[in-house]
Amino acid sequence: MRELLTDGGATSVRLVVNPERMVIAEARRMYTYLSLFGYRVDAVIANRLLPEAITDPWFKAWKEAHAEHMASIEEGFAPLPVLRAELAPDELVGLDRLRQFGEMLYGDRDPAAVLHEGDPLRIERRGSGYVLSLTLPFAERDELDLGRVDGELLVRVGPYRRSLLLPDSLRRRRVQGARMVGDRLEVTFVADGGPEARGDR
Repeated sequence: MRELLTDGGATSVRLVVNPERMVIAEARRMYTYLSLFGYRVDAVIANRLLPEAITDPWFKAWKEAHAEHMASIEEGFAPLPVLRAELAPDELVGLDRLRQFGEMLYGDRDPAAVLHEGDPLRIERRGSGYVLSLTLPFAERDELDLGRVDGELLVRVGPYRRSLLLPDSLRRRRVQGARMVGDRLEVTFVADGGPEARGDR
């Protein structure tokens, strides 16, 4: 099951977030944890937005708050596409209503297509060493921890820990250091005989 869910060609995750501060914060944490375990997020759905057709002054402050939160969502989750779903006047019950909602949400996009190509985990050669790079969007330095046990690299973000089985090309090398570069954790492996270092976390 895990192999299927982490196969980016077969499975992707779409986060649904209401334009509310606490909900956005929770979606950010979820994005971090999904990325830690290799699940590919390809879009964000901003849900329950007030329709533009609503012009009653009573909703003015609400619409302004939505606009502010939408800017936060689009900036924070970039480059993921953000799809907009307006607040429905009634429950979405039945296939016809769901089809209408899907057409409104996706427009000309194919809902079954991968909407953003991501690469949660990659290994690349740099000079005489290798860098293992793991996408960890929104992760804070003080909630990250790294460890190494034989052929495994242990990565902890907050309360969650993932054990990465290292390929042979890295298993025989030492960890020289680690640092966050943008939204990616980069762990450098070298062949020299210096002591292992945890580096910048």
